[in-house]
Amino acid sequence: MKTLTRLTLLATLTAATAFASLADDAAKLEGKWTTKKTGPDGNPVTQVIEIKKNKFTFRVLRGTDDLVIYAEGTFKADMAGPFHVAHFTDIKGGASESDTNPIDDDHTSIYVLSDDTLTVAGNFDKERENQKPSADVYTRSKK
Repeated sequence: MKTLTRLTLLATLTAATAFASLADDAAKLEGKWTTKKTGPDGNPVTQVIEIKKNKFTFRVLRGTDDLVIYAEGTFKADMAGPFHVAHFTDIKGGASESDTNPIDDDHTSIYVLSDDTLTVAGNFDKERENQKPSADVYTRSKK
């Protein structure tokens, strides 16, 4: 009986620690994250992900403020074995905030969070037309 009680206690503590870690990770992900990369046309673009609680916005900018792509939806941080996983669901996207339509596609990405950098492995979850898999390093924007 003591062994069963100890195992139950151990399982409860392990689950509580995992849930606390996920909640802590989700809180650490909140904010604005930016990376610069080369767009499909060969020109430089800036990608911005902003996470607020369980929502996200995603922007692709040409130059400093020329919005090319806008998307928004639901965000959830999770674990899959040893991997930290970001789920982007209920996505609406378009050319601007006022011109969005539902996108019938969820994105699941593995990420690594370290201080003020967020490394995201995107488009590895499935094949998408004109979207190559990539690992992008985002930096937290200063407020």
